[in-house]
Amino acid sequence: MTDLRLRRPATVKTCIILIAICLPITGAAVQSATAAEGAPRRMVLNLKFAPAKASDQLRSGKGRMTIELTGSRCTGYKMIRHTAADLQFAGGAIKLVSDATVTENGDGTQLAFSITDRVNGEVKRQDSLVARKTPQGIVATSQKLPGGRVLLPADVLLPLHHDRLSDVAVREKKPLVAAVYNPEDSLSSIDRITYRTGDEVKTPLPKGHPAAAMADAPRYRVEILRNDKNGKFRVRENMTRYLNGVFTVSDTVFENMRIKADLASVKLLPQKPCP
Repeated sequence: MTDLRLRRPATVKTCIILIAICLPITGAAVQSATAAEGAPRRMVLNLKFAPAKASDQLRSGKGRMTIELTGSRCTGYKMIRHTAADLQFAGGAIKLVSDATVTENGDGTQLAFSITDRVNGEVKRQDSLVARKTPQGIVATSQKLPGGRVLLPADVLLPLHHDRLSDVAVREKKPLVAAVYNPEDSLSSIDRITYRTGDEVKTPLPKGHPAAAMADAPRYRVEILRNDKNGKFRVRENMTRYLNGVFTVSDTVFENMRIKADLASVKLLPQKPCP
């Protein structure tokens, strides 16, 4: 899923747990793995927020997230994410509106990213950057970075490339572990993501479910673990998802909050085949 983290009422951040993201295999094996062709789609998710433990400042909340992926490996991919949420904290209520755009080329070597977060109508964050892979590592440039740039390790994956590798991992029921660039967290943030595929879900979808058009396609239980670059645990997400990245439910636990997501609608978008 795409993840939202709130450290305290005055400091609200959002970040992508990219619906789907990575492959154990190893760092070197991930680099040589072939990414799947991304499935263009538009998903709308209903969100419910709750504290992860009794002492958390967050009390409750609800919201909606829209994620749209377009493009192909020959034209490049674009992901647009819009989130709006009403959140109740111990100190009062806030309204969060967050918009992010990620554009990557088909081989996962170039990235353009932008994000705007608003809390109660006031812009709290507005960042943009471009990044490209070089023999020395990933060079990210932005006016918001110290000195205007940062060099990330060469074995780090860009987020949409990682998303497509996760489709392969689920299809082949292989685990995936990879370092993934996560600019939604911060412009220099790297997550270590472990992606594990479990059993196929045999329970039929309820009548009228948003994913009814894909009812005959296999669904799998998937667990995603995120640690920071120093190994500190950050996020555990459990979801039920298809091979094309669409998921029906997600339960994500952070240090200070829990988010449950349910699929409200999904539309598979047309994709022109690559020559």
